[in-house]
Amino acid sequence: MSIQLTSLSAIEHLLDHRPEMLLSIRIADRSTPRLHLLEAKAKEHGIKTSRDKKLDEGEGAQALLAPFPFLELKPLIAQLENSPRALLVALDHLQDPHNFGAVCRTSEALGVSGMILPRVRSVTVTGTVFAASAGAVGTLPIAQVANLNEALRQLKEAGYWIVGSSLSEDSTGFEKMPDFEKVVLVLGSEGEGMARLTEELCDWKVQIPLCGSVQSLNVSAAGAILIYELSKRLRG
Repeated sequence: MSIQLTSLSAIEHLLDHRPEMLLSIRIADRSTPRLHLLEAKAKEHGIKTSRDKKLDEGEGAQALLAPFPFLELKPLIAQLENSPRALLVALDHLQDPHNFGAVCRTSEALGVSGMILPRVRSVTVTGTVFAASAGAVGTLPIAQVANLNEALRQLKEAGYWIVGSSLSEDSTGFEKMPDFEKVVLVLGSEGEGMARLTEELCDWKVQIPLCGSVQSLNVSAAGAILIYELSKRLRG
């Protein structure tokens, strides 16, 4: 299914890094340096553009995107086979597109090698996700899988350690976690966290120590902290 995108930042990111995803762009019929540059870049890449007065009171541009190119898990694993260190992020039935977009933005910015999400009962890539990620979802390899737990088992066989974000009694801070070289960070869904069977597959469980009266963080905020800590470890 094609995707409608109205975020200027996201459209610009795709023009710079994944122009092949853009099918066409409608641009507001007004003169601004930003819109002129966007139109010029689009034409350089052979992307169909048109001016539209209806956009003048709202968005500066509206793009039509090709269906998102999800990967299969095996090719993603194969791409990283010779990498001595790698970090993947798995989402256990996340539902909110804004949270998904925020996690994608953090992941792409901090060098995450790819993301894994289930095909059913899970958020997917939409225009809202592109906007929330400022286009970063377009430059992040994402694999859709039929069964997340089976995917985690395959990743274990490929040499990955599964680290889950959890508030359970046996979760620890990062200072106690061993130095894993290939890691899959599992983030649970809003409100429910990780499913029980998924949590049982984790080799290690971590939590963020909180010192305020609030006892939990939004999944995108928690994900940003955890991804940063893990990426810092993997960079050495």
